[in-house]
Amino acid sequence: MSDSEAVFLLPKGAGYGVLLGVGAVFAFGMILTTKFLQKYLHENAGSTETFSVADRSVKRFLACSSVYASWSWADEILQTVSMIYNYGVQASFYYGAGLSVQMCVMALIGISAKKRAPTAHTSLEIIGLRYGKATHILYLFLCLVTNLISCSSMLLSASGAISIISGNLSIVASTLLIPFGVLLYTTFGGLKATFLTDYVHSFILLLILIVINMKVICSKEIGGLDGLYTQLAAHANDRYIEGNYQGSILTGKSQGAIFFGLILTCGNFGLTVMDSSFWQKSFSAEVKATVPSYLGSAVLIFANVWPLGAIIGGASIILQSHKNFPTYPRPMTQFEIDSGYVLPYTVKTVLGNSGVGAVLLTVYLAVTSTSSAQMISVSSILSFDIYKKYINPQANNKQMIRVAHFGVVFFGLFAAGFTLMLHYVQVNMTWMGYFMSMIICPGVFPLIFTVTWDRQTRIAAFVSPLVGLVLGLVVWVTTANKLYGEITIDTLGMQVPCLYASLVSLFLPAVVSIILSYTVFPYKFDWAELQSAPLLIKASDSEDSESEPESTAGEKTSINKEAVVTIEVEENLGIKPIDPKEMRFYSILAKVAVVAAILLTWVLWPLPLYRDWIWTGAYFKGYVVVGLIWLYVAFIVIGLAPIWEGRHAIKTVWNGVANDYFRRSQK
Repeated sequence: MSDSEAVFLLPKGAGYGVLLGVGAVFAFGMILTTKFLQKYLHENAGSTETFSVADRSVKRFLACSSVYASWSWADEILQTVSMIYNYGVQASFYYGAGLSVQMCVMALIGISAKKRAPTAHTSLEIIGLRYGKATHILYLFLCLVTNLISCSSMLLSASGAISIISGNLSIVASTLLIPFGVLLYTTFGGLKATFLTDYVHSFILLLILIVINMKVICSKEIGGLDGLYTQLAAHANDRYIEGNYQGSILTGKSQGAIFFGLILTCGNFGLTVMDSSFWQKSFSAEVKATVPSYLGSAVLIFANVWPLGAIIGGASIILQSHKNFPTYPRPMTQFEIDSGYVLPYTVKTVLGNSGVGAVLLTVYLAVTSTSSAQMISVSSILSFDIYKKYINPQANNKQMIRVAHFGVVFFGLFAAGFTLMLHYVQVNMTWMGYFMSMIICPGVFPLIFTVTWDRQTRIAAFVSPLVGLVLGLVVWVTTANKLYGEITIDTLGMQVPCLYASLVSLFLPAVVSIILSYTVFPYKFDWAELQSAPLLIKASDSEDSESEPESTAGEKTSINKEAVVTIEVEENLGIKPIDPKEMRFYSILAKVAVVAAILLTWVLWPLPLYRDWIWTGAYFKGYVVVGLIWLYVAFIVIGLAPIWEGRHAIKTVWNGVANDYFRRSQK
């Protein structure tokens, strides 16, 4: 975008205020909270088990809010409005559908991992135990690439949006300052600090979304539900959308929207299954919290995109020719649309600077929540799957914590630097979202099979992702060349090549793995090998000896071939006996949820709408109202329920602080 086209929504000070001020406040608040937890609830942030998996004791609603925050990407908030502008109102539903199924799959993976490998910290530990060194190194590469791409994608969209919102703030400053506060509280407090900040972020995020959506729809420019539909219908023919029924924005028959949803769905399988941070949240939660937290997030995640897309996305189409629209009188450039600027532009038109400030804060909270989880994930991989496995197998707690702290800082800075490179080669949010699925998806099904299927062989686990990766890239390039006659950044970013490549990368490895597992050296894996592995790190001996190996929990583990696990270890390791009936119930619930989510989000609801039909006023208004109800329910479950669930801990900390203050005041 040239200087003459540049748009300045807020002064640079607003950007620095959020990046430095809000970042510092959160860092200080979470460090202080961690101190309180250590003092009054006796939680040990110096323990590797606490730092990496929060002592495996996180309760249901807090776990749900954390998963929700980790799945509330800055890209998600920005891109859903852009997709509505590009493809019409149905796009926001497909965005939600592309977020929901994966959480149900993670519920199944989480409960399976707890059942098969109850003392694990990362998904890669399980890979190494089951398949050996070569396969472990391959998946180590695939998972780290996923972490880097996902974190950089978030930073790319958020830093670009923050820069354009804040008076063209330096993109370098925006990119480097986003991880600033995150590095501080994540390094100090570990995964438990991440859970707590995730909750606070989710609370504020949902509150802002409620305010923005309600203020825009009730504004004089929009005129409520009736005004929103009437004006959208009036603007339906302003721009012909290729692939939509009659080119309309008010139709469920949108080829672009469904293609986008399919690409998003494929990519999001990679961003969940191949991201060890989601596995860590499963390991960190209590057994009775694992499946409900993921299923709750699967249902409620629609609240982020459904009403926002219908209301703000619809308003963007109505207001683009309004004299107060930031780009008026020129139309938005495709670069602005694909970079996610439609949301702040629309909010600026209706709500002014206060609304844009709220968007700025929303984007910042979304990116810091997700990047914090990425930092913990990579630090755990560096400490458990590189340092302890290949460098110092006898590592004790103090050494592991030191490496974990280094990993947080290193990855935060490296991801920021990688994101700057993407900015300078002019990669935007939409292109990155289309591209990454073919890179991060090949290991998805082999990794799922690792904890759910005892027939997958070492050869199948190693070969299948490589086949998917290579053939996915081949399909991507050849399809772009065949359809558009050339291979360029633009043609490689088109929907159809990316869709075909994503489907190949995701599903071909599953087929290859099944064929190889049944034909080349077939065997049945004994889950007892995972259950008896000495993976736990005790904190109690860390100050006494630098050389004594501390991963001795395997000697105290009782298992059987039915995967019914009873673990008897010290309380400071955080492992509690597992009820076989409870485990069986949640396993069945997760399997049913996966099937139900696929049928509801991709078959029973959207496909009947994919026909020659323009949405009526009654249907559209009902669609918006249900979306708003969903948003309010999400706020109650994600924002308020954790407070009630943690009321006893809150009371204990409050009483402790009050008593200490009273004693000091008496001296």
